[in-house]
Amino acid sequence: MKRSYKIGIIVALQVLFLFSMIGFRHYTLSAGTPVLLKAAPVDPWDLFRGEYVMLEYDISWVRGEDLGLESYRRQDVYVVLEKGEKYWNTAGLYLDKPDLIYGQIFIKGETDYFDDFKSKYHVSYGIESYYVEEGTGRELQQAKGFDAQIKIDRFGNAVIEKITPP
Repeated sequence: MKRSYKIGIIVALQVLFLFSMIGFRHYTLSAGTPVLLKAAPVDPWDLFRGEYVMLEYDISWVRGEDLGLESYRRQDVYVVLEKGEKYWNTAGLYLDKPDLIYGQIFIKGETDYFDDFKSKYHVSYGIESYYVEEGTGRELQQAKGFDAQIKIDRFGNAVIEKITPP
């Protein structure tokens, strides 16, 4: 095979990979279930990434002492969510895809660690960073909290749609 064909194949595979990443996020935004979560800012700026807000959600801490997970080992988990009066709340933490009852959905996450004092796991969902316009990060950091509108697809993948003041 000629060298130019090999380079062409490599470039085509890279482009295909980039478009597939965009496609997965677009699918989640278009077909996902809208979920409103309560969030709070953690850090508004990074030298290399620009201005963004690190978010901590109420669903980031999940009770699950019966799972027998190792406290400091990252492990994939599924968190079941139920709609409350305004926000969605956790209803369970599972190692395998859970069976859902009417009105429940699940979101995929990864345990960071177990807090013995709270008897809860800290779970990350991949939606903890939200990039904002230049100059708005400091203002967002001073806010007490946000309403985070996210979309969760049927596979448990989540994407932030927008954040707004409560």
